[in-house]
Amino acid sequence: MSIHGNGQKKMLLLHGWSGWIGQFKDLISQLDPNEYTIYAVHPLGHGESHAEESHPGRFIEAVLEARDYVGVPFDVAIGHSLGAAALVYVQAMKSCFDRLVLVSGPATIEGVLNRFARFVNLGEKSKRLFIRGMETTVGLDVNRLDLVTLAPAIMQPTLLVHDVMDQEVPVIESKALNEVFPRSRLFETSGYGHSRLLQNPDVIGEIVKFIHSPRPALISI
Repeated sequence: MSIHGNGQKKMLLLHGWSGWIGQFKDLISQLDPNEYTIYAVHPLGHGESHAEESHPGRFIEAVLEARDYVGVPFDVAIGHSLGAAALVYVQAMKSCFDRLVLVSGPATIEGVLNRFARFVNLGEKSKRLFIRGMETTVGLDVNRLDLVTLAPAIMQPTLLVHDVMDQEVPVIESKALNEVFPRSRLFETSGYGHSRLLQNPDVIGEIVKFIHSPRPALISI
């Protein structure tokens, strides 16, 4: 984990599979280091971690370790792709973020695992073993990691950001999440795909506006 700034507000950043903290540099440049302390998480096998192996379950572990390290709720957490999925899972289980920003995020962990298995050319048997190993690490059946099922329990304001030309995680997945989050909105772009979305000035502006907007009061239903 790397730490930037020294402000009272706490922000957590989590990139996706094969990502790195540099993807957030344009966003970080727009934040006041005297307002925010930014905790950029490096799951095992990524960034400053020296581990040679990783898998999606490590992202959940990394978020939980960051929560334990900071010891207080984060004012905002921002995740890209698999990082976004990990934030949803942890928030549903532990509720440790006051706001969420989910960029190019998937609707199901199972979909992430299947796409990852195809990416590394795993056969059907190897894929089952891979998923079983991830379940052992997280301590949960993959069927319980359906983010569409978890999202309705998350009452904190949530901004979803997705590009309509994303070929890795289709925009329909953010649309599905936007339907079930109680307090969310979806900001769509076109032409930036999956990995370059955080280089879009409009996206950076939308995120900054969201994290600085007044927090709406909870409405009893």
